[in-house]
Amino acid sequence: FNQMSDFKYDESILELTVQTRKGAPFSEQIMNEDVRRLSARNVFSDVSASTKHLPDGTVEVTFNLVAKPVVAGVVIENAKLIPPEKIRGLVGFTTQAPLNDELVSVTADRIRALYKEEGRGGTKVKTVLEDQKDGTILVKFVIEEEMRIRINDVTFEGNSVYTLDDLKAVMESRYFFLSVDWLSWLPFNKGKVGIYDKHALERDKVRLRELYLRKGYLDFKVVKIEATPVEGDPEMVDLHITVEEGEPYFVGDIKVTGSVVRTPEELKKLIRLVPDNVYNVQIEDQDMDRIEALYSPEGYADFRINVERKPNFLTHTVDLEYQISEGPQYEVGKVTIRGNRYTKPHVLLREIPVEPGDKVDKRKLEIARMRLLGLNYFEPQGGVTDSGVDVTMSNSAEPGKKDITIDVNEKQFITANIGGGWSDGDGLAGRIELAHNNMDILDPENWFTGGGQRMRIYAQVGTESKDAAVEFTEPWLFGIPLRWDVSGYWRTNEYDDWDEERLGVSTSLTKRIFDDFTSLQLRYKFEQVKVKHMAHKLGPFFQDQKGRELVGRIFLNVERDTRDSYTDPRRGYIIGSNFELTTQGLGASQDYYKVEFKALGYYPFFLDMFVFSLGGKLGMMGTFGDTDDVPLFDRYFLGGGDTVRGFPYRSIGPADKNDDNYGGEFMYLITAELSHPIYKDYLRGAVFCDVGNATKRNFKFLTPNVGVGYGLRIKLPNFPMPIRLDLAYPVVNRQKDVKDRLRFHFSLGFSLF
Repeated sequence: FNQMSDFKYDESILELTVQTRKGAPFSEQIMNEDVRRLSARNVFSDVSASTKHLPDGTVEVTFNLVAKPVVAGVVIENAKLIPPEKIRGLVGFTTQAPLNDELVSVTADRIRALYKEEGRGGTKVKTVLEDQKDGTILVKFVIEEEMRIRINDVTFEGNSVYTLDDLKAVMESRYFFLSVDWLSWLPFNKGKVGIYDKHALERDKVRLRELYLRKGYLDFKVVKIEATPVEGDPEMVDLHITVEEGEPYFVGDIKVTGSVVRTPEELKKLIRLVPDNVYNVQIEDQDMDRIEALYSPEGYADFRINVERKPNFLTHTVDLEYQISEGPQYEVGKVTIRGNRYTKPHVLLREIPVEPGDKVDKRKLEIARMRLLGLNYFEPQGGVTDSGVDVTMSNSAEPGKKDITIDVNEKQFITANIGGGWSDGDGLAGRIELAHNNMDILDPENWFTGGGQRMRIYAQVGTESKDAAVEFTEPWLFGIPLRWDVSGYWRTNEYDDWDEERLGVSTSLTKRIFDDFTSLQLRYKFEQVKVKHMAHKLGPFFQDQKGRELVGRIFLNVERDTRDSYTDPRRGYIIGSNFELTTQGLGASQDYYKVEFKALGYYPFFLDMFVFSLGGKLGMMGTFGDTDDVPLFDRYFLGGGDTVRGFPYRSIGPADKNDDNYGGEFMYLITAELSHPIYKDYLRGAVFCDVGNATKRNFKFLTPNVGVGYGLRIKLPNFPMPIRLDLAYPVVNRQKDVKDRLRFHFSLGFSLF
């Protein structure tokens, strides 16, 4: 390597770039390709190669390299609205190294993207290269910052079909009360809602047209948009939008063309748009989805459908032609998984509901992608996979087949966490946890990794509780989709008037039924429960609870869970029922049962930034045989961060004549919550209301306890569970010994259920 510049690269690095090797046969083609490879590094202004034939018959190859000028420094000019130090952190190249044009361009794009996030998308960034006397280069980023203009009000002219609120509801460009400069750190202030942006206005035009197409207004158009500065505030504008609605169109003739496998008459039965009815683009989209769903399971991977609208401006009818391109049928060829460095292929392939020889079904491929994401093994990686799992199809070398390629990017499987916190049930606590989320207990040569099993070991010591457990999960027992969980645990809880200690084991089998979202679980648990340190002031019922009890019980649980996340759900729902039977025949000391029902839904809105959740839970228990009372340690005690917030932990329940809470045999809980983002995905706020009670004989819905409040939802990187901080007040208080005051609650996990 003949490096003809003052700056010299390490030749060992250059040797890795070229494929010409000492001792290998000389190839002029490879040498020329090496010249292109060296040029592609973008650090040389000139690259050439020369050869010299030596007397011994060998060839000496010399690569002549002229490095680009060395970068002496980086200057950020005219940055006033964003600190230059923050911009400097985006620089993707180093000083005292040759100039890399590509990295300079990438840096400029990063700066523009930063300003766009801050709501200043019109900011211009110019790159200037200044030659220095010593032959180096000074890189300047000259910034022309755009004033950040907020929207004060939006008015419409010419609308009669939709109200002003209906129109503004679909727009980005509207007033938003949090889009103010002193709250610029909020995501609402990052060029989304409330910021005047010409690109956002173009998107709003499309949204408005889609809205009107739902009622058949094919001639709808936005005539003009006027932005008027607000008097006295140059950073705010009023928008006045003039529209022409036209008249609604009715459906005329409906044709289906291009279909061969299915007759037009057969496909017309799937179309819900009816002649003489008002045209609706939403129903049209649903029609296309139904037709595609008919073809998808049969292997028509290249199936396409389009609707050509033929409006008649005189009669205000629109003829619709559903144009279909079926394409050939395909079978699945090769299924290739790339990027799984540690996970064994069969662990991933078993989650994919297609195999070679099956008919290609695009919907099953989407199910495969969602299943793989649900394993929680993968994370996004720029340039490789946007979500962590990408599924693509390509034509196979074999006619009539499509190869399936699945690209994944594995994340860290073994996690160790040491931390502390405070909660209602644990008090001040410290915790240590070691987890392996992709274990293979039978493969020590691969460091017990890649088999899809999970193991967790943790210990926690708090001022009011102590807890230790070992948990193991095999998701595919005997090679079938049957999940086996087994755990052993020891825990103690120190309550105000007594303590409880539990030592036990649990094992369960869980099977998906009907689909990927519904499961049936059968579980057995055996534990020894010791009630001790009972306060002497408590009555006879409490004193009779002291001592050791054996608890052997089975659980039968049916659950349907469509939530998009177990720890931080934003959409979907969970409904379920649980039956527990504790009996002497299973090793218990007493005979009793418990039945519970729950439902909780999540509903995102307002560009998915806000999430409303609403749910409820009912529970009841009773005895049979010779057992008179359900044991104290299994009764319902509500109150605290995981049930009715605003009330002390375990303070809600029936009381004896001394006003001592002995726990209910009936329970209900209703919770409603509205959450909003504060900072990216790391911090959210939530307004909530909890309603509930625990009673002796019936649910007593007319005598609830109600707590309301506001809280924060915190997600920390590399921390397995989100943190919930709530401040609540009991607005309806049925408990005699509970004072009406603000209470703070700390919990892990965002869901009360």
